[in-house]
Amino acid sequence: MRYTTLLLGGLLSTLAFTIQASNHNHDHDHVHKEESAASVAAHEHGVASLNLVLDGQNVILELQSPAANIVGFEHLPTSETDLATTKQARHRLEQAQNLFVFSAAAACILEESEAESSLFTGAGVEHDDHGARGIAHADIDARFHFACANPDALQEIEVKLFDAFPNTEKLLLQAITPKGQQGGELTPAQSVIRL
Repeated sequence: MRYTTLLLGGLLSTLAFTIQASNHNHDHDHVHKEESAASVAAHEHGVASLNLVLDGQNVILELQSPAANIVGFEHLPTSETDLATTKQARHRLEQAQNLFVFSAAAACILEESEAESSLFTGAGVEHDDHGARGIAHADIDARFHFACANPDALQEIEVKLFDAFPNTEKLLLQAITPKGQQGGELTPAQSVIRL
């Protein structure tokens, strides 16, 4: 997973630098307002971000989502129902071959998957004024590495996250491929990434 994280981090840093450089000619107040809006939207229920990098035979995907989109809540799971829901969600995320359907001719297989959250580990516990335990604004981060035997045949990826996690209403996509950079929004009605 270390290779995946390093590759994705480096390529996404390049994307962020390119976007920042292209915005540099705009009025600085305008840029700061956009950054403030982006940071507020970073934890918007129903909305998640999906980053994709296609590098040779490797397809790296990174999902960042409010926990409410994935498990339906953001508090520390303490009931049997919450614990079961959290465990099931983590298992679904780690079975990423069911969440992303690649062009068949590309022959892509899941190499690695990892899902992380304070809900999974119990870290980040906070107490409210009444001593109740909870987590404010918990997120879930997941990373997936697929290897494609024939990456030139990869034309599209169908994203089935909306079926698996119906509280997810929109994915903000950023992609880096040999053809360039692309961005956009995916929804339950438009859930295919065209490469």
